[in-house]
Order: sequence, then C-alpha cells, then structure tokens
Amino acid sequence: LWSGYTATLLRDVPFSALYWPLYEQTRQLFGYESFFFDFSSGAVAGTVASTITLPFDVIKTTKQIEFGERDIMQVQRGATRTNQQIVQDILREQGARGLFSGLVPRILKVAPACAIMISSYEFFKKFFRNKNLQENNR
Repeated sequence: LWSGYTATLLRDVPFSALYWPLYEQTRQLFGYESFFFDFSSGAVAGTVASTITLPFDVIKTTKQIEFGERDIMQVQRGATRTNQQIVQDILREQGARGLFSGLVPRILKVAPACAIMISSYEFFKKFFRNKNLQENNR
C-alpha cells in the first residue's frame, strides 16, 4: 500500500511549492485579471513546475513500473530499488538526460490540467463572490 509514497511526495510537494508562487507571479506580470490570463498563468506555472520536478516523476513512474512487473504481473523478481538506487541506475545508464525523459508528454498533460483547474477556480471564486455581494446588498 505504501510502496512508492516517498517518490510521490518528492514530486508533489515541490511541484506545489513551485506552482503556487509561480502562478501568482505570472498573474502579476500579466497585470490584468481575466479568464485568459488566469488560464495562461496556470499553464506557464504548471509547465515550469513540472519541468523542474520531472526527475521525481521519473523516479515515481519507475517505481510504479517495477511494482507492476514484480507484484502484479510477476515477471520480475527481486527487491524493490530505493529512490537513490533508481537515480544512480538512470544516471549510469542514460546520463542526466534520463532524469528528464518524458518531458513533452508531461507538459502536454500538466499544462492544460493546471490551466483548466486554476482558471475554473478563479472564475467560480469571482462568480460566487459577486453572488454573495448581491445577496448581502438586498
């Protein structure tokens, strides 16, 4: 159940720590609040954060593949590698570029997801704020 949780935390915590400040900074750079700029800011922040945290995603994905091969499909034997062992093996076999494999597919997934999520959040935040103000002014 808990196998691979450290790899997931290594990816998700830094991603969020990068995403939110980047989103706010990008919004301020645009200097104008609108659905388009919220959408664009979310996409930019998601792209940067996912690029920086990609090595952690590669570790997580490698652990998931090993888990599937060993415990579900039973085609691989042996002990589970640690995060550090995975990084060392990738660096030895593929070099530093190996830690950034799958960058384009990750950006193609994360950038639109972040853009849709944050622009929807900002839209409904404004919508319900206005609705509450209208009801309070009655």
